[in-house]
Amino acid sequence: MVKQKHWSQLPPGPSVGKTVKLIADKSRHGKNRVREKGEMWKVVGESNEVGFKTSGHAPWLLLEALGPVHDTRWVAINNDPDFTVEFVDV
Repeated sequence: MVKQKHWSQLPPGPSVGKTVKLIADKSRHGKNRVREKGEMWKVVGESNEVGFKTSGHAPWLLLEALGPVHDTRWVAINNDPDFTVEFVDV
């Protein structure tokens, strides 16, 4: 069995440091997260694998909230079940 590396052990991807806007247009869960944490997030990590079950597909971004409440979350760049990811600074 191959142990998955922690995201901080992975080499930085091309999106690390960029700002994204999460558009909560897919689920109630997504709308609640944006309402609670804000829509602007900073990319702090990238991975092709995550350690939880999801219907989303790689590549994944680890995001840190830029709003008033600190939070981090994994979001699939394409076809995330809760959000549409829009890069603000490309």
